[in-house]
Amino acid sequence: MRDRGIFITALLATAILGGTSGYSQDNLVMNDIAPFVGEDISIEPRLLTVKDVEQELKKKPSFIKSKNDISEEISPLEQMYSARIVADVQQFGYEMFGSKSRPQNSLSRGAAQDNLILSIGDEISVVMRGQKQDSQTTGITSEGMLVIEGLPPIPAAGRMLGDVRAQVKSEVSKLYNTDVFLSLAKISQINVLVLGHVKNPGRQTLTNMDSVLDALMAAGGIDKTGTLRQIRLVRGGKTMLIDLYGLLVYGSDGIDISLRSDDKIIIQPVGPTLAVSGDVKRPGIYEILPALKANWDKPEEKSQKLSMNDLLGLTGGVLSPAAHRFLRMDITDKGTEYIEEVSDPSARIFSDGDILNIVRGKEKREGTVELTGNANQSGIHALADAETLSDLLYDDSVIGPETYPLIGIIEHWNKSSMSKKLTAFMPKTVLNGEDDQKLEDGDKVYLFSQEQIENLGKPDPQALLIEASLGANEPENKTTAIPQNLRQFLIERSVFVRGAVREPGSYPVAEGADLESVLSVAGGASLEGNTRDIEVTSAPTKGSRSERKTYDIASIDPHTIRLTAGDTIRVNQKFRRVEDNHVLLIGEIKNPGTFDLQPGDTLGKLLARAGGITDDAYPDGTIFSRESERKREEMRFKSQAQDLELRLGNMLSQKDEDKKPDPEAITTARQLISQLKQTEALGRITVEADPAMLNSQPQLDILLESGDRIYIPKRPLTVRVAGEVLSPAALQFRSEKKPRDYLNEAGGMSYNADEERAFVVYPDGSAQPLAVSAWNHNAVFVPPGSTIVVPRDPKPLSFIDGAKDISQILANVATAAIFADDIRNDR
Repeated sequence: MRDRGIFITALLATAILGGTSGYSQDNLVMNDIAPFVGEDISIEPRLLTVKDVEQELKKKPSFIKSKNDISEEISPLEQMYSARIVADVQQFGYEMFGSKSRPQNSLSRGAAQDNLILSIGDEISVVMRGQKQDSQTTGITSEGMLVIEGLPPIPAAGRMLGDVRAQVKSEVSKLYNTDVFLSLAKISQINVLVLGHVKNPGRQTLTNMDSVLDALMAAGGIDKTGTLRQIRLVRGGKTMLIDLYGLLVYGSDGIDISLRSDDKIIIQPVGPTLAVSGDVKRPGIYEILPALKANWDKPEEKSQKLSMNDLLGLTGGVLSPAAHRFLRMDITDKGTEYIEEVSDPSARIFSDGDILNIVRGKEKREGTVELTGNANQSGIHALADAETLSDLLYDDSVIGPETYPLIGIIEHWNKSSMSKKLTAFMPKTVLNGEDDQKLEDGDKVYLFSQEQIENLGKPDPQALLIEASLGANEPENKTTAIPQNLRQFLIERSVFVRGAVREPGSYPVAEGADLESVLSVAGGASLEGNTRDIEVTSAPTKGSRSERKTYDIASIDPHTIRLTAGDTIRVNQKFRRVEDNHVLLIGEIKNPGTFDLQPGDTLGKLLARAGGITDDAYPDGTIFSRESERKREEMRFKSQAQDLELRLGNMLSQKDEDKKPDPEAITTARQLISQLKQTEALGRITVEADPAMLNSQPQLDILLESGDRIYIPKRPLTVRVAGEVLSPAALQFRSEKKPRDYLNEAGGMSYNADEERAFVVYPDGSAQPLAVSAWNHNAVFVPPGSTIVVPRDPKPLSFIDGAKDISQILANVATAAIFADDIRNDR
């Protein structure tokens, strides 16, 4: 039987040369660097000196790694096993030689232990106290003796520090009333040769306090091509095999042997391996011992055989005590891989190249129910403590704030149909003790918030995500998404509340809901709501038609009026809802401001209420902005922006580079799209605003609507030039001036101007194209208060095939911006 505590096999090897005393340190014969072969290591070697070895190292043989190789690299073994397992797996144990490897030539420090072997050159500090007072430091002589004044020479080299200390105390005890204190003052350095599969092979300078692990750290650690289980320590013609798994797996400290001068450590190629993967605490590739002919009956076997229990011992065991499947993956010499279940955990069937794959069975939770959603005590609950809904929802502290009271859902797994079954209940009646349901093992109870119910009919959160990914704005109200199957279940059980209520909409209900509860979640009847005139239209059922009944809940208890899914409730009005109807009148008005409206109010009446216009007013230039027109104009701008975005996207997706627009054209298109999105809609309509004209021709007096904005400017003496000119300005009006004159006074047209599409906007809002060509002799008259607009040349955007008229879009944007500034600046 193997002893797990000690993983050292001491093999006595005969000396290659009968007498090595004639060889100096430089001529030391290195006869034992040959690979380990079977049980017999006494082979006929080729004689090598240290100098020979150093020359060979410079040649970098194939089994020696370069200094740039690091242990984190994927080794061929890891690649092979990972490909077979289809998961990453690493060689076990090599991480100990990672980034924390000891730098070369760094010496050990710390207090010397009693088991330290002293050697020639060590210095000992000796302090005597008592009748004899003395303090001295003496070295171990070349003869291996410790010479202390007043004491006979004491043999020290090759002995443990504790033994030497005991002998010195014994000698000092012969002196009267004297104590002695002995410690190691200086430790001599030793040279250890580390060869084979290490990162920095060669001679390492260490001390007697260092161990085999220290030497391996100084050499940069063992490569993944080197063995951890058959490390050869050669000392004085004898060889010991060191197995690091004793330390790594079982924590044995007996394997880390102290070094002596001229020790040699040889790291042979990695031996047979196998892998353990899956649900274990320490999956990895493990090295196993080779099969020795003296110990195994079958000479064709190249490695020891281990059982499943042996492998679990290496990995620390399975992750959980649940049921597992244990699969053995075996590959033949022909490359065929077989998989079989392991039935006998103690059978020794695993050998070189095998894989043990451990698959954990899915744990099944029993004896529980789960409360989820808008609840303060969400999570798993023991079924023994929550056998019914009333046990689970025992008071208001269990549910979350603003929990929707009219429906919750119990999700139950139906074993016979192997499907989920959803059952509705009313949290309100459960908390009031009016209703209860029995819960079963594995049930999941959902509670919903008021906000979730409000957003129930809105687009699915997944659709919102897709919309957001396409550049749309994210929704302002982000709520926890309801699973799709539950959403549909809730929508199917909705009742609809309309009319004079504060929050009309659809509200899902469970069986037993009444009119009072539904009206409460809808915020109750509004001020104008008539509780004596509430219509309830029942949904049609099989064999019966829809019915409509009117209820007076002032005389009938609304708790007695039961509702079912699909019913519609309408609260009629007892008077018309009070609305804030007003208009804004600004500019050259004697009493400007906001005025309320009554049905039939006109612009003429409004001007009279405001005290009329001032003497400087210019009614022909009135800007009349109507809310309904503003909304239509705003929608038109958005539609144009979306159309341009779509066309631009199609052009950018072209595979033919020649058809793609240049970067300058793309920038221009994006600027126009941004302008369209940000432009404030004006919604201007042409009206007659002169009070004298309205009195004489009342048919021209326009009826006002709520939201109208009227701006009457001061009588102008200028003509404004805007758009693509070098110096936009308001220029002095003169009757003899032509449009070209005003454009010249504004510095002329810019490089991006569209001269052929220039137009004039008259004071009343009407517009007419300008003919500014030098050949035109019938120039348009431009009255004071007009605005000449030179739009941007649409040629850079001509690549957008199929888009709407770019010229019209550019003109609309320019005009809207100009007159919106007029109104904004006068407020």
